[in-house]
Amino acid sequence: MYGDLMKHTRDFFRSVMNVAPPGSFEHAAITVVSGLPRSGTSMMMQAFQAGGLEPLTDGKRTADSRNPRGYMEFEAVKSPGSYGDWLHEAQGKVVKVISHFLTHLPATQFYNVVFMVRDLDCVIRSQKDMSEFFSGVALDDTQGGDLRGAYEKHLQDVLHWLHCRPNFRILLMPYEDVIDAPDIAFRKIQAFLPSTGLDHTAMVAQVERSFVHHT
Repeated sequence: MYGDLMKHTRDFFRSVMNVAPPGSFEHAAITVVSGLPRSGTSMMMQAFQAGGLEPLTDGKRTADSRNPRGYMEFEAVKSPGSYGDWLHEAQGKVVKVISHFLTHLPATQFYNVVFMVRDLDCVIRSQKDMSEFFSGVALDDTQGGDLRGAYEKHLQDVLHWLHCRPNFRILLMPYEDVIDAPDIAFRKIQAFLPSTGLDHTAMVAQVERSFVHHT
């Protein structure tokens, strides 16, 4: 019954958004890396770049000890009103869109989303480290608990939203799977994005366990 409900919901959104049928995905979709901050999105962007898919970045946020290879961000993603000005530049590339901004992506485009998921305790621990590193003030346990509840609700909402949109294809990619078994993880991504011609060996080579606490 749930499957029928999801199908009817997707058909409804397809009709009201006036998007093309799913078969149009193969050559028209924009590749997006998403997830919570500190869930491995930078690492995945670096792997895509090594694999041969050009990233859409602006270089404004430079590398530091917490992300030694850089953040691979595109600042305009944080200004949803600007999407119409640059989204065409992402065709044939990969762009990082943190999960909080996914719902702002225009319905006139198709998106293949590799959505990074990571143990929330690890995400919050990493964000505490980042807060202390940049501001000198660490999150306390109460703030960490509040974050966990907010993130759980956010992930539930955004993943439901994505699955209801006919112009999105989603591959959930556990951060731990990439770290522990990159060969298998990147083969799944290759199967998800067959037309990109990704270099599997080069992607695997990007994964370094030494970065696990700071990625």
